[in-house]
Amino acid sequence: MKGSVLGIGTDIGGSIRGPAAFCGIYGFKPTSYTMPMRGFDAMPFPAELTVLASAGPMCRSLRDMDLLMQCVLSSKPHLKDPRLVPIPWNGLKTPINGRLKIGFVNDDGFIIPQPPVVKALAWAREQLCDPRYKDFIELKEFKVFDSAGAWSKIRRMYWPDGGKPTRDAIQATGEPIHPLSEWIWKDAEPLGMKTAVDLSLMRRERDEFRWAFAKSWEDQDVDILIGPAFIGPASAHDTAFFWNYTSLYNLVDYPGVVIPTPVKVEGSEKYPGGYEPLSEACGQVKKMWEESDFTGAPINLQIVARKYHDNELFGALALLKDVLKLQ
Repeated sequence: MKGSVLGIGTDIGGSIRGPAAFCGIYGFKPTSYTMPMRGFDAMPFPAELTVLASAGPMCRSLRDMDLLMQCVLSSKPHLKDPRLVPIPWNGLKTPINGRLKIGFVNDDGFIIPQPPVVKALAWAREQLCDPRYKDFIELKEFKVFDSAGAWSKIRRMYWPDGGKPTRDAIQATGEPIHPLSEWIWKDAEPLGMKTAVDLSLMRRERDEFRWAFAKSWEDQDVDILIGPAFIGPASAHDTAFFWNYTSLYNLVDYPGVVIPTPVKVEGSEKYPGGYEPLSEACGQVKKMWEESDFTGAPINLQIVARKYHDNELFGALALLKDVLKLQ
């Protein structure tokens, strides 16, 4: 039966896009304050003083993502939740004027994705470069702005309280703290509880990064990006250390969709000869690939648009539906 027909998740670092990608289905993280979040169980969450969560669909088709967005936003939730930006939803019916300029991301300059992701990227490039589509697609190489810096920033910004209240709550239960919890706290914990002045400086740091990222995007003159959804296929337990390919777009607050590809892990893929890691983290990702068995796991890619260009993102998806064999 393939499980749930449609689900709704929240995403502050990739918690819609990552699980959807791991399962080979569709997932959409909207721009913040697009979907209602009133009654969200995790509120108040200190991270949202700087990085905002979004609610969105996880499902089996473009149509279902579009359907959920249309149903929710046509009810005018901004009338009950004044935080929302009242942008009408046109979704897949959004027209694309002129050729769609697509930035192609092979890697983010921080971590080279594992071999099956490279294979999925090659498949997507082949489809997008088909001469039949040259009149309405322009493919460009895209260099991601300071992904390593973004990863360092967002890890601190998730825990303006140093993680202490969360740690104390877990310890009060008598249950062990998982390795990934210890790992995600390690950058913020030594800094302790932030003051109001600290938070103001942190928000300025965030905004300066957003301005620089937007300039880089504009200078490269693209409408959307297509690239990895994750460093590899679904992670083995306690090894999901790096979500840089999704968390970057939480930091800058851009909408993103993960889409399935026909690529599945064969298990025999290898890194190319002459491979040189881009960072210590990059070398660690290669080691994780070589020490684990991911045979049969699906591989998704991610498509991203500018902030509050959610409709334009779906217009691009409608145009790419036949090109990338989407449902």
